[in-house]
Order: sequence, then C-alpha cells, then structure tokens
Amino acid sequence: MATIKFYVQSANGNSPIYLRLSIGRGKTFKQKTGQFVDAKNWSNESGAPKGRDEKYKKLKSDLIKLEGHVLDTLNVDNSSGILLNSSWLKTTIDEFYHRKEEDVKDYIVDYGDFYVESLSSKRSPSGKVGVSKDTVSKYKTIVDKLRAFEKYKKRRYLIKELNKNFRDDFVNYLNTEGRLSTNTTGRYITFVRTIILDAQKNGYEVSRQIVDFKGFTEDAPIITLSFNELEAIKNADLKDSKLEIARDWLIIGCYAGQRVSDLLRMNKKMIINHGGYHFISLKQEKTGTLVQVPIHNEVLTILDKRNGEFPPVFANTRDSNSTMFNRYLKELCQVAGLHTLTKGNLTDPITKVYGLGEYPKWMLVSSHICRRSFATNFYAEAEYPTPLLMNITGHATETMFLKYIGKKPMDYGLQLARIWERKAEDKKVMVVEEANL
Repeated sequence: MATIKFYVQSANGNSPIYLRLSIGRGKTFKQKTGQFVDAKNWSNESGAPKGRDEKYKKLKSDLIKLEGHVLDTLNVDNSSGILLNSSWLKTTIDEFYHRKEEDVKDYIVDYGDFYVESLSSKRSPSGKVGVSKDTVSKYKTIVDKLRAFEKYKKRRYLIKELNKNFRDDFVNYLNTEGRLSTNTTGRYITFVRTIILDAQKNGYEVSRQIVDFKGFTEDAPIITLSFNELEAIKNADLKDSKLEIARDWLIIGCYAGQRVSDLLRMNKKMIINHGGYHFISLKQEKTGTLVQVPIHNEVLTILDKRNGEFPPVFANTRDSNSTMFNRYLKELCQVAGLHTLTKGNLTDPITKVYGLGEYPKWMLVSSHICRRSFATNFYAEAEYPTPLLMNITGHATETMFLKYIGKKPMDYGLQLARIWERKAEDKKVMVVEEANL
C-alpha cells in the first residue's frame, strides 16, 4: 500500500517541505514540494504545520490536496505500466502546482545545439531532406562562437534577448576578440538570424528588433591567376614532389572550375566518354548539382603524364587534404615568382590582425583560386558564353556568377561597346572589299 509523508530536514529557519512516497520495499522516493515553512512551526510527527495561523491552515489544506493528487495519479499511471520513480514524482508534483518546467531551448546556445541536430531532417523548399556536411559544420561553428561569447560576457542569453544591442556587441566581439574579417562576421550574423527565425517558427518568443538583425558584406579583392601566371607556374623548376603534385592539382582546378572539396576527390572513375569527348562527371558536394566538365588539353596532359590517373592526395581526411594543398600552393607560387604586390585580405604576419593590405601575391593564394580563375579567365574570352561557364561552376544565376568574378555594370557596358566596335570595323572592311570588286 502506498503511503505519503511530508517532512522538513532543518531544525530552524525557513525550510523546504519534502514529500516522501513509499510504494513497497526498496521503492521510496522523495522530492521537494516547492513549499516552505518555518521549521519551528512544523511537526515531523504529524507531517503537517503547527499553529492556528490562517496561512498554516491553508498550507496544511494544500498538502492534503497534493497527497490526494499524487495517490490518484499513482493509481492511474501504475495500472498503465508507467515507470514510477523520482522523476515521475517530481513531474506529478509540478503538475499539481501547474509549474512549467524550464525549457532550456529558451536560451540561444541550447536552441542552437538543437537546430544543428535537426539539420539532418530539415526539408528545403525544393523538397530535399537534409543539408551538406559543410552546412552542418558552419552552424556548429557559429553555435560555438555564441557559446564563447556567453563565456566572455559571463552570462547566458535568452532567444528573446537577441536584439540590436546584442547584435552590435556580438559583432564587436567577433571583430576584436575573434579577429574575424568583416565578411566572416557578417556571415555569422546571418547564421544567427536564421537560428532565431527557426525558433520563432517553433513558437519561441523573439525580439521585435529581429528585423534589424541582419548580416553584411563588403567587396573583398578577388584574387585569380591569369593564363600567363599559370604558364609561369607550369615552367617553374620544382625540387619537391609535393609541390609538383600541388601544381598538377592547381592546373586541373583552373581548367575544371570546381571547388576544392570536389577537385581533390576527382578520380579516374569519374571520367566518362560522350560523343567522342571525355568529361569529368561528378555531383558537387556543396550543392548536389551534377556537372560534366569537358577535359581540357592542359588537364589531359597531366592525366597522360600520370598514366590516366589523377594526382595523389596529400592526406586521408578532406580537411587535412585541403589544409596541406593550401600550404603547398603558397610555396609553389612563391617558387614560381609571383611576388607582385597585390591587394588582399590576410592576417598580417607582424600585427596578427586580419584585414586589407598589400602583400606579395603568393601569400594571398589559396585553393579557392582554382574555381575563381577558371570563371574569370574564360569569361574574358568572348567565345565562351556565360551560361556555358555557369554550367561548369554550378552557379544558379548569371547575377551570382558575375558577382563571383567581380564584374560591375560598367564592365558589361564596355564589353558590349567593344563588340559593337568590332562589328562596325568588320562592316567597314566589307564595304571596302565590295568597292574594290
């Protein structure tokens, strides 16, 4: 038979009242009721408050009702096979007092962790379920930044507290303590906004200032390798086999137009034959877009040199592979003589501050230069229509493609003016030739 006993553990002072439930040998559970009483006005023998004060009469009445609620719930849940333990007792007491258990997801870091876990089941507007590993990694990073920011500020932030002031403080923290670039900071703010809006969709209260919680970007110098610079790299006298491998991957990248995550996983099995031509067929890891890249003569030369195989990779894991490729690229371009002072963003080796400056070009080279060089170099050639190039790079719109290579409205105007000028010259030549007939 189940029995309930109320008691306090202190001999004096304002003390919490406990409920002890016994439902059999070895099955005794206790929990705080959330009620308090002056210990001198409590009788552990009767398990009730002493005195005729009105507040103690009410307290006694509440405890009697709580006892009845626990026993009634016990009978129902026990017959339903529900596990009876301390957690069950706490929940039952809280239900009686209509207490709402704190939802830890009210806090931005906890909700951020929940959001990252839910990414695998997110459904995009197109119906696709899940996201790429890169996307998961990016959101894990931003949640870690939020966690570090809370540690720095020595407090936790509720979702509803993320207003314009929080945004400004967080931006300042990322710029100063995190030493991040303006664009990286702006991108992180966009990620935080996405998490907040997801919380809002799930019924969590958010600040009215969410409309001002926006990311930002600034135009950064675009670093590419021209065809002439690629020739200099091809002709460089290399003494290290690792640099030779890096050079081969760089040349392939600049003529295949793929991100490093796709470039360094290319292999012989991806080569297909269609219509008498050879293509590299792959599904882009970031977007899931299937692309068929015609094999350029420069790429074919490297494959022939390696008996039809792509160059070996530098490491077993993708991240390590990319890191080592970046390191060897800089060394390769330094050996090839790319010392021209070039504007770019870099962590200054002396001040240790990330920002815009002028550096020898080899210092600014990274694996991303492959795809950007492909897009820029071939766009400059009039015989290559933009849609053809977009089909290789995987850009969804022409606007995105042109922004990617840093083209501005005047560039388009100049390009059109040159075409018209060339056509006018051709027409003049035709008129002269006809007059001489």
